[in-house]
Amino acid sequence: IARYAGVSTLRRNMDDSTKLRQGLHRLLTQAEIDFEMWQAMRDERRNKTFQGKLKRYSRFYIAAENALFNSLIIILYKTVENRKGTININSYKKSLIGEISEDTQDSLSKIEKRIKPLVTKICILRNNTVGHQSMSLEAGDVYDKVDLWVSEIRQLLSDLQELVYILAKDAQDTHVTFNLRGTQSFKNLVNDLTC
Repeated sequence: IARYAGVSTLRRNMDDSTKLRQGLHRLLTQAEIDFEMWQAMRDERRNKTFQGKLKRYSRFYIAAENALFNSLIIILYKTVENRKGTININSYKKSLIGEISEDTQDSLSKIEKRIKPLVTKICILRNNTVGHQSMSLEAGDVYDKVDLWVSEIRQLLSDLQELVYILAKDAQDTHVTFNLRGTQSFKNLVNDLTC
């Protein structure tokens, strides 16, 4: 019976780690698409030809751009939060205890140390503007305080994807791929609108 219980526990833990990996893959893939589309929308706003067309749909455009940004912040927050019973990197790591090599643990620690300041910025944004509205700070004040750059968001997203890739490869002998890119879908829309 003890042997059977051990197998059952091992199978449940493997199922949990697989569920966590797959959930993180879905979250980070959606974050990547949101980021790429949000970035394409920001870039297109500077296009003189498109600006004329944009005037007619400006409220929609601003709302869509904000929705992509807010979705991105929420997904990044979900990925790094330390909450039990949710899909996040810490839960995934904990599900793989005993399976992660020392070299991999060192690599993970370096990445985690590098992203810590960016994670803090994401948490401040989520907790004060995107997920909740602070009564003590205006949204603009929060953005000024955080001072988050587009390149930092891109780097954080890339680093989070790398964490999932390293964990999956080392502990589960599985390869996780990203790079779906959402830019082309938006470029197709802009092309259709400007023709």
